[in-house]
Amino acid sequence: MTTTCVVHSYRGGTGKSTTTSNLSVLLAALGKRVATIDMDITSPGLHVIYNVSSQMMNFTLNDYIYNRCSFQDIVLDITNHLKLPRGAVYFLGSSMKPEEIVKVIREGYSDKFFRHVAEKLSQEYNVDYVIFDTHPGLNEDTLLAVMSSDVSLLLMRMDKQDVTGTYITGQIMKKFGRISYVVLNMVPPNLAESPDLPSEVSKIIDASVIGILPFYEEILSHRSRGVFCLHHPQHPYSSQLLKIAKRLIELTATESQTIDLTGAK
Repeated sequence: MTTTCVVHSYRGGTGKSTTTSNLSVLLAALGKRVATIDMDITSPGLHVIYNVSSQMMNFTLNDYIYNRCSFQDIVLDITNHLKLPRGAVYFLGSSMKPEEIVKVIREGYSDKFFRHVAEKLSQEYNVDYVIFDTHPGLNEDTLLAVMSSDVSLLLMRMDKQDVTGTYITGQIMKKFGRISYVVLNMVPPNLAESPDLPSEVSKIIDASVIGILPFYEEILSHRSRGVFCLHHPQHPYSSQLLKIAKRLIELTATESQTIDLTGAK
């Protein structure tokens, strides 16, 4: 069974693409088949972290949106490219061409696009997880992604704007009947050490906090030069994100069982 997950944030700069790329690799390390989709079509960047060049992407999501290629043409298997010994990681990238970005902004795309892509990946590539890396904020694209996904993973920094925005985002997702979990990212070290932080924040934002990622300068200096956890598997960031990957597997497995049992009735 394929689980679709949106990695989202209320504001930009919270580390969505960094988290998506590293999370996909760690899920693969746990034996999962993962497809990551750069749905931040107006400002794509996931390909940079994966070190995927324009020569490797003959076609992009933009081409598929406008019927210029087949679905198989936009799915790039980067498992060997990343030298992963287990699992699989597929990548679907967006165009960096200004004219393509403008075209999508002006014309948009079908409201069924997210679900269509997820279903194709499930049927043709047998993936366990489809992860959408979205554009920050509350806009039409975000809501379309949320409504088409099983789970939303919200990244939040410890400042007032992020706290308020994450609470609002979570409440909107609840209105659509969607489940959201929160990861606290770039947390100051003195706060990250507090064992009560997850429960305290959960009460404020009315959503479950499933992980804390402290601020590390190494992440900022490395983020555009490959997937961090592949270069630094013993770093505390890699260890903490691995715990989040395992927790996500547990949570989505529980949700799937609940849905199956409900359906059986």
